[in-house]
Amino acid sequence: MIRLALPKGRNLEIALAAFRAAGLLQGWDGAGRSLISQLPDDGIEVLSLKDWDLPLYVEHGVADFGIVGSDVLSEVDGDLLVPVRLKAGRSRLSFIGSSHQMPPPGGQVRLATKYPATARRIVAGRPWGAEIVKLSGSIELAPLLSLAELALDIVQTGRTLVENNLVEIETVAEVAACLVVNRASYQRHRARLNEWIGRLEAAEVAV
Repeated sequence: MIRLALPKGRNLEIALAAFRAAGLLQGWDGAGRSLISQLPDDGIEVLSLKDWDLPLYVEHGVADFGIVGSDVLSEVDGDLLVPVRLKAGRSRLSFIGSSHQMPPPGGQVRLATKYPATARRIVAGRPWGAEIVKLSGSIELAPLLSLAELALDIVQTGRTLVENNLVEIETVAEVAACLVVNRASYQRHRARLNEWIGRLEAAEVAV
């Protein structure tokens, strides 16, 4: 039995679509409230976890592998293998503000985000400085209501920004759902995990 950790929310739909396209995980649809699901015919046990908890479960070997967003991976300090990224559902991590102007060299601003560690790394390479304001949601409200001059957040279609008179100033990274693998688990289940990776690549849903 091998244990797979899947996220709740949008990345679950992306993961299930990719697995089904590759002929994998056909017997589970993610419906219901069960946190642990047994799929004996597939030799799989599925854990349903929040995005931010999932890397920790995989790193500590509670789950052998899983799917999590690269935005979360860049924020947490974990030692995981990332053999492939899913092609569907990609988005952008971008600076957001009320105008297209970035801070001038030597300037100091407040930057709202739910990715403080990532924000610090990015700002460290800029000619301006920022006080990082950590928020857990509704990041776009910060520049809209002057809590911060800038926000660093995920942008998918940009529709929310347009509807609130905000602009996507600069894209700093592409965000994708990633297959992550525990290092020790890869040694124990190398053949099985390589089969999954190969089938995802063959179905052209991961790269």
